[in-house]
Amino acid sequence: MPLMTFKTAERVCWEDDASGLTFFVVAKPDCTAKWRAAPTTPLEEIVNSPDVFSFKPGCTGFSRVASEEDVQAVFKTTDFPSVVKSILSAGAVKATVFELDVDSQTTTAMNAAASAANVATNAATTAIGGVKGYLASFW
Repeated sequence: MPLMTFKTAERVCWEDDASGLTFFVVAKPDCTAKWRAAPTTPLEEIVNSPDVFSFKPGCTGFSRVASEEDVQAVFKTTDFPSVVKSILSAGAVKATVFELDVDSQTTTAMNAAASAANVATNAATTAIGGVKGYLASFW
């Protein structure tokens, strides 16, 4: 079974114990280390978005753009480029690589497509039968 490895965007997380919030930025693959080695690299070359996101651990995975109030309370500034730099400097890099079993994923996709086609065919056959019966009632 061939495995394909994909590099994903890096989620760089920084946890604030006082507020219970985790703040993160989304960096391009392999760019956090690049920025840490050369912090003068423009942020546009490093992050996918200038936004800082936040979530509370233990929630069901919902994150949102961090509010200015939360950012001010935790980072003591609302200057988002400064906050992004702080997170890139001290944050933990997560979600960078995943592997996909191409054969099983292709088989799963093909099975799903075949099932959908069968459902559509059955629905069309039933509909045509119904129309034939309806028209036959007039003759």
